[in-house]
Amino acid sequence: MLGSIPFEIPAEFATRMATGELLRYGAILKDAGTGQIVGHLQETGLLQAALSSVAGSPFSLVSDALNLGSNLYTAVQITQIKAVMHALQTLQIGTLGVSLAGVGVSVAGFMYMRRRFNALDKRLDEIINEIRKGFEEQRQAEVRKHISRTNGLLERAARARDLSDPAREYRDVAAALTDEAAYFCGEIAYLRGDAKALPTDLFWQLAQSFMLSNNARIDCSMRGNELQHALRTAETIERDYRKIFNPLTPISFNCDTKQGMTMVQIMRDATDSAACKPYLIDELRMRRLQGDVYIEALEQETIHPFMVLPAH
Repeated sequence: MLGSIPFEIPAEFATRMATGELLRYGAILKDAGTGQIVGHLQETGLLQAALSSVAGSPFSLVSDALNLGSNLYTAVQITQIKAVMHALQTLQIGTLGVSLAGVGVSVAGFMYMRRRFNALDKRLDEIINEIRKGFEEQRQAEVRKHISRTNGLLERAARARDLSDPAREYRDVAAALTDEAAYFCGEIAYLRGDAKALPTDLFWQLAQSFMLSNNARIDCSMRGNELQHALRTAETIERDYRKIFNPLTPISFNCDTKQGMTMVQIMRDATDSAACKPYLIDELRMRRLQGDVYIEALEQETIHPFMVLPAH
């Protein structure tokens, strides 16, 4: 149900990508000849429904999704799963689709984000037991506290629409999530400075927490129709991702080079996607499209895993 939002099905765009006429940068489709933005690629509720039960390391995330793991079949119908996986491969966004970065403006939904945070909390104990040296109990408890706090904020956001003034609640949650994102950002920076080789699993858990918090910040501002604020937030997030993720190389992690390359690719895709969000939000502002209507239309889509908002 796309309502009044002028989305287009990306089949034509995928064909033009295959011929080299169009290039994908993050969630932006550009004309290869002129460099002009021709459309904004956007995930729908169908994509997140299909990927919602995929969990694990960054390496299994990609393989589970693209190999049609059995856990995916419980989420949506088989025909829809095939459409999702075909789109991920055709549009060359396999890692972006499963990295929690969000293709365009994330429509993962707050309850889905909460499930991911619960999974992070459970996995954190196992990871810290493996690398307890250098990660004292006080810091362990602090990380868990912030994961729990963020989880609670996501629950507030999920129930905001039932309030008499949901926009105010979205603003309050977005402000609090800014603090949580800053905390996770600081933990990643500490980890980078404290280790010669980054502990891959712990870095991944912190990076997921950081990206989920940032996705939710933009989501709240969009749903509260604070598009100017969402734009400035997206610009800040892009700068943070470049500062944190760009220096990483395949040998930055305590894993083999192939896995390190996968991790770097995911972080690069996350950064590129973050760089595209300001353009998308600005497009919505220029068209005077309401953020909550835009996200709701995408959440309700059950046929196509991706849509394209053509650029003016």
